[in-house]
Amino acid sequence: MGLLSHISKSEPAENTETKESEKKVSVKKAGSGLLAKASKATVKTFSSFQEWAKSNGFDHCGLFTNIRGMMVITHSYGIDAQTIASSVSSKDFWKGTLKKEEQIINYSKDDQDFYNYLQFFSFEMKNNVSHITFVKINDNSNSSILMIYKLNSDRNISISQEAINSLTINNSDINYEFTFENSAELKKHEYQLLQIDLSETVNSAIKEIQLPEAGIKNAVMECIYNEIFDLLKTAFPEPNYVSFKNNSIVKIAFSYSENFDDILLQSHINLLLNELLCKPEKYLSLVNNGKTNDSEKVINFLN
Repeated sequence: MGLLSHISKSEPAENTETKESEKKVSVKKAGSGLLAKASKATVKTFSSFQEWAKSNGFDHCGLFTNIRGMMVITHSYGIDAQTIASSVSSKDFWKGTLKKEEQIINYSKDDQDFYNYLQFFSFEMKNNVSHITFVKINDNSNSSILMIYKLNSDRNISISQEAINSLTINNSDINYEFTFENSAELKKHEYQLLQIDLSETVNSAIKEIQLPEAGIKNAVMECIYNEIFDLLKTAFPEPNYVSFKNNSIVKIAFSYSENFDDILLQSHINLLLNELLCKPEKYLSLVNNGKTNDSEKVINFLN
């Protein structure tokens, strides 16, 4: 089986559930501020914003939350890096524009107010956005704004109250400690141990956008990293493993193939992330740390 069979671009799914296997094969660092348990036990819960978006059939959505007194997209799915970085806005802006009493506010190109929000989108996106929906989210003392949008579509956006209820923010640390539930299967494979540093490429993608201070930039970078992690863990299903636990470093245990070509694989990863990273000047480099059939070495590498 050739290299191309191992990695393919992940497209947003329409109303699909995240596979159980995807939850078991990937590692995410603790304390990332992702979505956690909903307030009602009867409401379906999700381990990440991306999982929530996929389950509800949204191709493009982001959550504005309060970072250092500014509203910033801190959770995203299907949103490019420059749009995330351009999302920094004041609370007064939102108070002045989302005046309607309704929790859900829909806009299309036929609405004059629609054009107030195009400032948040990257240059490539501005002309393609056709519908935007905002949902006011209140969780205890925190207020956030969910943005869902469509590109070049004549269909309105619909979101259920059940979906809104399942989007409950939990600011406490989430435990992403990985356990190899399928350790017997792990021992059957030889792995290439690969490593990617995301920081330089992500900085290159958003370098033209002025961010007001370090705390906000860190939140923007973390949001982009989370989207990259989601794409990579989907592109590398079992028996591969993806880890993202240390700053900007992604680690991949890639099930070894005789046809393995790390340069070709690096090219495919950059192609996978090209749209998200807005065709960056600096592309990602893949570092090959060798191969092993020792399961303990694989576990130690990922941790």
